[in-house]
Amino acid sequence: MWLGRFLIRFFTPLAWALFPFRAYGKENIPSQPGNPPLILCSNHISFLDPMFLEMCQKRHVFFMAKEELFKSRLAVWFFQKQLGAFPVKRGKGDTGALDTARDIVKQGKIMGIFPEGTRSKDGQLGRAKSGAALIASQTGAQVLPVAVVAKNQKVKIFHKTRIVFGKPMTLEELHLENPENPDLRYASRMIMERIGEMLGQYSW
Repeated sequence: MWLGRFLIRFFTPLAWALFPFRAYGKENIPSQPGNPPLILCSNHISFLDPMFLEMCQKRHVFFMAKEELFKSRLAVWFFQKQLGAFPVKRGKGDTGALDTARDIVKQGKIMGIFPEGTRSKDGQLGRAKSGAALIASQTGAQVLPVAVVAKNQKVKIFHKTRIVFGKPMTLEELHLENPENPDLRYASRMIMERIGEMLGQYSW
């Protein structure tokens, strides 16, 4: 994956010039892999969100992405082979994607997921799916909430975007400490509420 990561770093100055972004709370990202295991959960307002989350901090993020992005061989080569993204069949209980996600987390890497499952058309937060909470409960990972904030929640060329990294949420805080009986609905709601709080704090 060295080529994909090289291209990301190479094009970061150009991306910043076109879509100026600034990160807040980067100190909340553990510098050492796997200490603790981490799942990055962000709201989703544009197709540029993965780029922002990758370019504004040093650690590589392995994103769970919709299977439609992997239809061509070129897309598979770039997104999966070079960037480490992996497909998920939305709404179908994709056990293969869950297995991949668990492996990534257990290897000490950062797994990224957009809990809403799709981009928000109006910028408003939607209801989270239970995937992130489920993976956290099965791996012992903490959840790092992230808010992508833009004026009117519309990412536009030459307009500023803020990427806000919150403090990691523990299993106890999310009511996921019991892997045999995790409260997935509560955890999913708490993740989105924390993201909502950060959106309110850093909005224009």
